[in-house]
Amino acid sequence: MLDAALKLFLERGYDGTSMAAVAEAAGVTKPVIYACFAGKDELFRALLRREESRILAEIQSAFESSDLSDPEGTLIEGFTGFLRAVAASADVYRLIFLGEGGGNAAVARRIQLGRQAQVDALSLLSRAWLSETPKRSSQDDLDARARLLGNAIAGLAESGARLLLSGADGWTPETLGRELGRLANAAQGAA
Repeated sequence: MLDAALKLFLERGYDGTSMAAVAEAAGVTKPVIYACFAGKDELFRALLRREESRILAEIQSAFESSDLSDPEGTLIEGFTGFLRAVAASADVYRLIFLGEGGGNAAVARRIQLGRQAQVDALSLLSRAWLSETPKRSSQDDLDARARLLGNAIAGLAESGARLLLSGADGWTPETLGRELGRLANAAQGAA
């Protein structure tokens, strides 16, 4: 059902996709769809949750082989894992990063909450790296710099996803992940 819904959201947009159309595309009846999802918003959010879980697993897998004491290597692995997930589910990320397929305020809020969770995790990682630098700063300053760096890394990942999805310049997840990792590491060193 989720795969059928994704295809329709991309073809027709959020507003142009009905639960009846999803049922038909999935080869089930409308009551079956409503037995699984209360409405289109819930169906769309379930699609986003599925992809969010998949991408988090991909990124965690990339980090498992990383040496966290090596920020540049860790960042390269993290960006590469993220971009591989984007490439593997390009349609979903066109929906998320390029706005293709539409959505509504509830869906936008779900995407924002997912992004905030990623920023929070990146901020914790950044805080550990920043606390190892010789710069002396207050606890509040360190936390603020870590949040700034976490947001910057997330922003680079999002920009990288848009660039990868555009197909411009022949980037692959590996080449773009390496360059983004280098950029983020330089930013980490400057923070």
